[in-house]
Formats: sequence, C-alpha cells, structure tokens
Amino acid sequence: MTVFIALLPILCIFLFLFLFKLTSCRAGILSFLVTILITLSYPRFQLAPEHILHSSSKGLLISLIAAYVLFFGIFLFHLMNSAGSIQSIAAFISQATSDRILQVLMIIIGLSPLIESTSGFGIAFMIVVPIFIALGFSPMKSALLGLVSLLAVPWGALATGTVIGAELGGLSLQKLGTGSAILSIPAFVYFTLVAVYIAGGIDAIKAKWNVLLLLSFTFSISILFFNAFVSVELAGVLSSLLTTGMGIVLIKVSSFKNKRAELATSIESGNSILKVVSPYIILTGFIFISRLWTPVRQFLESHIVLSLPSFSFSMALLYSPGFWLFVTCLFTICIFKIQKAVVVLSLQKTLKQWIPFTISTLAFVSISEVMATAGMTQLLSDTTGALLGTSFLLISPLIGGIGGYLTGSNTGSNAMFIQLQMQTAGQVGLSPELIAMSQNASSSHSTMACPSRVMLGASLCNVQTEENRLLKRITLIVLGAILIIGVSLLVFSLTLNE
Repeated sequence: MTVFIALLPILCIFLFLFLFKLTSCRAGILSFLVTILITLSYPRFQLAPEHILHSSSKGLLISLIAAYVLFFGIFLFHLMNSAGSIQSIAAFISQATSDRILQVLMIIIGLSPLIESTSGFGIAFMIVVPIFIALGFSPMKSALLGLVSLLAVPWGALATGTVIGAELGGLSLQKLGTGSAILSIPAFVYFTLVAVYIAGGIDAIKAKWNVLLLLSFTFSISILFFNAFVSVELAGVLSSLLTTGMGIVLIKVSSFKNKRAELATSIESGNSILKVVSPYIILTGFIFISRLWTPVRQFLESHIVLSLPSFSFSMALLYSPGFWLFVTCLFTICIFKIQKAVVVLSLQKTLKQWIPFTISTLAFVSISEVMATAGMTQLLSDTTGALLGTSFLLISPLIGGIGGYLTGSNTGSNAMFIQLQMQTAGQVGLSPELIAMSQNASSSHSTMACPSRVMLGASLCNVQTEENRLLKRITLIVLGAILIIGVSLLVFSLTLNE
C-alpha cells in the first residue's frame, strides 16, 4: 500500500492526461495538489507545511532556468516568423534542388533542428509540416515527417531540458550533454533512415543511402563534438547549421555534375539568406564568446547573479542563454525593422505559449522535489532496485520514454523521473550518470509521439479521422528508437566496465 501511495502522483499524471484528457498544464497542477495532499495526510510521507513550501519554492526556482530561456526563444521565433525569415529559409531549401529526398533531409536534420534548438516547445514541427505539404507530400506523410524531424529535442531551446536534468541530478552539464549525444547517434541515423523511407520508400533509401549516411553522420559527429568541446547549449544550433551547409555543398556538386542551374536562384539570393539567418549567427557568436573567452565568462558568472543559498540555488542571469536570446531578439527587431505593433503581437503570442509551459514545468518539478523530500522517491527507487537489480539498465530508456510520451517535454520528463532513475541506479550498482544520460536521451526522442502533439499534427494536416493511425505509426517509430537507445546504453555500459 505504501509503495502505491508513493507512486500515486505519477499515476495521477497518467490518469489526468489519458483518462480525463486534460492538458499537461492542468494534469500537472492537479497531480501536484494530490502530492501535497499525500504529504499532509499520509503518516509515512508526512511533511510540515514549511517543508512543503520550501520544496515547492525550490521547484519554482529550478523552473525559472527553463522559463527564462524559453520565453525569449519563443519570442525570437515569432519575431523571425513575422519578418518572413522562416519562410525564406524554407524557400531557399526548396529552390536549391528539385531532389525531394535531399529537400527532406535538409529539413529533417537542418532546418527543423535549427528552429527547435533556438525556440523549443515543438515549434519546429508546426513550421515544417506546412513546408512538406507545399513540397507535394500527402498530409499523412507530412505529419509523420514533421514529427520525426523533432530529433534534436535534448538541445531544444538551447538545451533547457538537459540543463534542468543536470540541475536536478547534480550532474555536469557537459557530461550529460555529451553522453546524451553518444546514446543518440544511432537514433539520429535511424530517424533519418525512417524519414527517407516515409518520403520515398525503400527505393529512395537504395538511391540515396550514401547522402543519407553522410548527412546523418555529419549531424551526429558534429553534435557530439560541440557538446564535448564547445557548448551544450549551442550544440543543436551549430550542428544543424553545419549539416545544412553540407547539404548545400552536395547540391552544388550534384548541380555541377549534371550541368544544371538548380542553384542559380539560391546563389543570387545568397546575401538575402545570410541576412535571414543572421539572428542565429549573432546568437551563436554571443554564446561562443560567453563560454570560450575566459575574462568574459568570469564577468558574466559573477555579476547579476540570483543566489539563494537556503535553496542551494544560483543562476547567473547574464551568463544564461536566456539573456543572449533577449539580446538577439533586440538585434532581430533592428535588423528586420519590425514595427512596434508586430513586436507587441509577437509578445502576446509568446505569452500565450509560454505561460502554460511554465506552469506545467513548475508543477512537474515541484512534484519531483516534494516527492524527494517526503521520501517517496527513495522508496520507489528501493523497490524498483529490489525487483529489477542490474536489469534496470534495460528498463531505464523505457521509463524515460514514458515520461517524454506523457508530457511532450524533455524538461517535464526529467523533472518527473531523473532523480528516481539515478537513485535506483545507485541502489543496484549502476552508474547514475549513465542512467541520467539514458533518461535524457530517451525522454527527448519520445516527445515526438506525445498524443497532444500527434493531435496537433492531425489538425494541421486536416487528417483528424486518421489521428489514431498517425499515433500508432509514430509510436512504433519511437519504440524502435527506444530499443536502439537501450542497445546503445548496454554497449556504452559494457565499454565503461572494461
């Protein structure tokens, strides 16, 4: 009975999301209230009101890390969208080549990861789906391709979910980001392969296998390199830009070989495209300087710091990617001469998306903090460890996947499960860091199958009657990715133990 009570907050999230069909925001709030009720009334997990308040306040502070970055990430997207920048990038890709598979590849591991890495919140999905339809793909294929393109979620919104995971788990951000990249490399290749199959079937894979591998490996190796040696926050942005550049090189080579003028339009619009992507370049430059130039980094880390020792919390407001996204937003307004009315409208759209996410993230993180303080997380980890032993290694990706599937958010999933996963790993003698990497990678890649996101895809593509079919297909694709991450985790673990 006690184990069931400890598990009840997580079970409530399932019930509210799937049985009662509530939004993540409402499900999070109600589940948090259930958690509070348990800690006030059940003797084993009883907490004094001040301890509940302390844990909830810590959850609020941790949520601010993600909220700060995400607000300006969403705002940047709306500013660029209002200036026509996103459409210009899409038009550039579609005009650069008539090869539909190459177009798909550049969107899947170029444009979509770029938008997701700066904006987060699954915004890339809403942008690329209409592009696929415009390229002539059926509504069902467009929805599937749009969902599969969300393969860079661990680095979405400048890696806020990964940052939250590192904060909650007490881990090095660089280690968590690099480990997540290592586990994700086979998944990147897998998702790219799936995308090409959706777009053109087995014949397309046979015809484009070399390009498929080249671009997927370019993205994979570059995201690993940038996580390990540059910046976890910038890894998604830089990798997508590099992969897009590789795609353009391939187009040029193909055009030269075939003596065609496919790139005429794109060459003429080179200066225009450079202006279009300039906000991403500016953002990259700012964060590069803040991370790699020691005097600047030390200054930013020591000035305007929100520090609350009683909560073991500290956030350097100037060092955070959120500040540099804010600066980039100001540059974007100036570069594209965006009118005041458009800026106000963009702010309104941003708030409309940002508030529900922030509230749901706060609820999930606070649930995790209160459960940990009350001893619920410890009991669940002890029970899981006793039941599974070292075989927990194979179950870990599934747990992370369930979190991503439920919440549609890597941040929310990490808030729910990363502490539980790491404590269980410690109980059974596994590496907590390795399990945290598994949690982060598997939860991120499972967000593409979140039912609410699938419902949105069906609505965007006007295939509401096919929603169940779409959900089944993307769920099968995600299960394949979870299996691949599980195998990668096992190989990684054996390698570390040798």
